[in-house]
Amino acid sequence: MTRGIRRRAAAAAIAVTVLLTGCSGADDEGGEGRVSIKLGYWAEAGAPADGTMRDLVKQFEAANPGIRVQIESAAYDEYYTRLRTQIAGGKAPDVWLNDGALLQEYAGRNSLRDLGGYVTPEVTAATNGIDLIKAGDANGRLFGFPMGAQTAVLFYNKKLLAAAGVAEPTGEWTYDDLLAAATKLTKDTNGDGTPDVYGFRTYSKSFTESWWPMIEAFGGDILDDQGKVAVNSPQSQAALNWMLKAMYESKVSPDVVATEALGGSQTLFPSGVVAMQFGIYARIQTATQGKIDFGVAPLPKGPDGRGNIANINSWGINSKAGAAKADAAWKWIQFFAGEKAQTAWTQIGEAMPINKSVAASPAFLEPGKPPANRKIFLDALAESDDLDLNPVWSEYTTAITTAVTSGLSREVPVPDALATAQTEAQEAIDRFKPGS
Repeated sequence: MTRGIRRRAAAAAIAVTVLLTGCSGADDEGGEGRVSIKLGYWAEAGAPADGTMRDLVKQFEAANPGIRVQIESAAYDEYYTRLRTQIAGGKAPDVWLNDGALLQEYAGRNSLRDLGGYVTPEVTAATNGIDLIKAGDANGRLFGFPMGAQTAVLFYNKKLLAAAGVAEPTGEWTYDDLLAAATKLTKDTNGDGTPDVYGFRTYSKSFTESWWPMIEAFGGDILDDQGKVAVNSPQSQAALNWMLKAMYESKVSPDVVATEALGGSQTLFPSGVVAMQFGIYARIQTATQGKIDFGVAPLPKGPDGRGNIANINSWGINSKAGAAKADAAWKWIQFFAGEKAQTAWTQIGEAMPINKSVAASPAFLEPGKPPANRKIFLDALAESDDLDLNPVWSEYTTAITTAVTSGLSREVPVPDALATAQTEAQEAIDRFKPGS
């Protein structure tokens, strides 16, 4: 790591599925010594994640006959719309799944229980990501427990690299190497002046796979150690200038408009339109669906390192849950963090396992399908900083994203874009009052 760890979504769906695996009307403690809890998570109805989660709930209930679980699930966008309404009305689940980037939104509004009293040194030693979650709280408290981890690496299409005579990337690659390789990989096969294959996908609405790690690699920051916005810097400008060069000068990457016109940043690599991209672990699924032979490598080195950042999705316990429900919720969290459940979840391919034993096992490292070297993700996670989390993460990153995108679209000069990003993002942070 070049810096110490500092303080720090998906398609919408209409259908909301609710499955009662225990007794109905289970807001209170169940009869006959049983405890009923509500469990909330996001997943597309009928998708592998949903089916696996439901199977795990059945296994949990079988192992804990005194606990009944009521599932409340929905697709990502609907889930969070519903959750915010439930929290406001005092009807939130007893335990729910948090996108790691949004955890502090609920913690900062006093909706989540501090889990520090539950976590032993042994649990911490067996689990990846706890330190990154603590880094998001000014006082180092733990308002969520890791469920799955995401961090970006460099994805590459082996067939396209071989056809262009480009050696597969290594951990020694710099941004100069990335640009040189992307130049060789960019092909205009029909001579119409527009590439049919681009060497590298530079811009993405998913900024954790685009400008954020680039800014960090060039020595910039999003927030400083005191939680103030620090994105307006010469280092950030250098990173965005590299992106502009790749898109508009070297033309080895689709620009902002072309990226969206071609179907969006997440479709370009699986369809073979781009030969390389930054991608989080979950992009293995879309790359596999594209039926391409692909590999992964560490992010290239910038002037200040690789800029690795990680997002730790996590379970949280409702601060209003009574002691019995909270204890039952913690049992669910520990069940999900166990080797059996983590192995089952790993097989879906949505996230890196947070159980260190499973992360070191063949179930994760040798799944028998691309990419072969998945340890690269673990190495990146070990070097990662968190996402500069706070209770208004969505608001302040939206302000930065809007301004940065205007610079990357060449609507305004990059220095002006960064100045606007810093001002408006800081205003979003300053408006927040604890508990609001």
